Amino acid sequence: MLETKRTLIFLLLAVTLSSSLLGCQPQSPANATAPAQTSVTIVIAEDPPSFNPVITDTGYDSLVMDLVMLGLTDIDENGNVFPELAAELPTLENGDVVQDETAGTMSVTWKMRKDAQWSDGTPVTAKDVIFTYNAILDPAKGSWIPGIDYIDSIAQVDNYTLTINYNAIFPGYLTQFGGEQVVVWPAHYCSAEQGFSAWDCAREPLSDGPYKLEEWVNGDHMTFVKNENYFDKGKPSIETIIVKIIPDAAVRKTMLLNGDADLDMWSSEQMIHDLEGAENVQVSNSPDNRWVMRIFFNLAAKGATDPVATPHPILSNVKVRQAIRMAIDVDTITKEFFYGLAKPNWTEFFRPPYVCDNVARTQFDLEGAKALLEEAGWVDQDGDGVRECHNCGTAADGYPMEMEFITYSEYGEPLELTQQFIAEQLGKIGIKLNLTVVEGSVLWATAADGGIEQNGNFDMDIWDEGYAGIDPTDYLWSYYSAEAAVPDNGYNYGRWENPEFDSLLDEAYTLDTQTRHDAFCKMATLLDEELPQALLFTAVNASVHSARLQGVKSSTNDIITWNAADWTLK
Repeated sequence: MLETKRTLIFLLLAVTLSSSLLGCQPQSPANATAPAQTSVTIVIAEDPPSFNPVITDTGYDSLVMDLVMLGLTDIDENGNVFPELAAELPTLENGDVVQDETAGTMSVTWKMRKDAQWSDGTPVTAKDVIFTYNAILDPAKGSWIPGIDYIDSIAQVDNYTLTINYNAIFPGYLTQFGGEQVVVWPAHYCSAEQGFSAWDCAREPLSDGPYKLEEWVNGDHMTFVKNENYFDKGKPSIETIIVKIIPDAAVRKTMLLNGDADLDMWSSEQMIHDLEGAENVQVSNSPDNRWVMRIFFNLAAKGATDPVATPHPILSNVKVRQAIRMAIDVDTITKEFFYGLAKPNWTEFFRPPYVCDNVARTQFDLEGAKALLEEAGWVDQDGDGVRECHNCGTAADGYPMEMEFITYSEYGEPLELTQQFIAEQLGKIGIKLNLTVVEGSVLWATAADGGIEQNGNFDMDIWDEGYAGIDPTDYLWSYYSAEAAVPDNGYNYGRWENPEFDSLLDEAYTLDTQTRHDAFCKMATLLDEELPQALLFTAVNASVHSARLQGVKSSTNDIITWNAADWTLK
């Protein structure tokens, strides 16, 4: 379709030019504009599995979902929540949020806009929100979204008003049915019998967003055309968006340089570096980074998931974990392997609105790291360069300081070079690391499916993670709470448990922002002292796009297409 449109434009220009020359007409004025191209091409590495990222969560599903589906709200690049299907944001101040501090409960009333329609002309109403909630809640065919456990009931007040009753205080209520992954699904179109996790409408969505799906050729492309029933009249200005499936990053880069592509999602440091100085491409950097590269320490013995019954012979000692962090030259990694685009980071609380500056950065110090290992009872007595346990208290005397160090292949060369560099540095302090690279799908699979981390089949691994949106509470629960240490119950792969942390996390479930901030900063201190994970640096959060595509805004809070309705062509 894109090539056909280009051909028609070129033919039109040729005819116009010929007529002008033959008729000896005067030249066009200097400010005249040529016919505008009305199509853009996005290139991604693989097909989205569906339009429902709650189920599949690859990022590509969120990218296409944002083109066609809306939630009650979304979040802009600066962390501001704004209404989509909602007419306004419910707050304590306007009376739409009511909390019972004694009972620890709350209710939230949502008033929806009345001009939103599905692409078939059916109004979007409160019935659709309640249908979506019930579908997610279904124990057999549903799923889980943050805070759904805290909802007691949802009551429809009228066609465009509903009230959500919570059995607890849930600070993330503004984006519970919005944001990066959750949208409202059409009750009259999606099949309740098929269920949320498998319904056909996740592959053939009915749009209420700026675009609608026209064609999907698996492994090749998806075509989206302007939704004439989109409530924001006059938008989008771009008629067609084509999403092409291009697995090879080098090919995507060439397409951008040649003008055959307009946007690359989640552009790597390598691509950004290679395209530096190219006149026809630009880089959209997020105001804040999201993805933090980190080392996960297994506090249980490799192959086990109970650090109390079977503690890790090496990593169960916090001094060893601290020594490992101290021996990693983060500045060299960010400059040499990530082209200066990565930024050193050592805490979970570095993004607005919850920034904690009460934790100092650990300085790179090989000698200091060696001293910590000596204190922990790890000494190289036989002179082979690898330390052994000598009264270390966590392993038998003579046990060698040797471990496996895993990363995932999909990130590419910068991370594999980082893995190798860390192994070299730890080798200098007497820790031998055996390197393994696996596919992320194997590393992160469920315990039932043989997942390496969920089954505890690792010593240390390194990869990047961070929370979407502006509320870190559920993310912190997933990675650090005692409940999340149970296999397949969360992502506390290291099995770290701390009652004080769990208590602080409970305190953070409040609408009082100062109380939340104070709790988060106390958590920051605990995480720094006990070091269940060693946070190293933030990876770049950016997308490369053609210079002709305007209005692209990378965001830590959502996928790059979050504001596609506002994009324009130069």
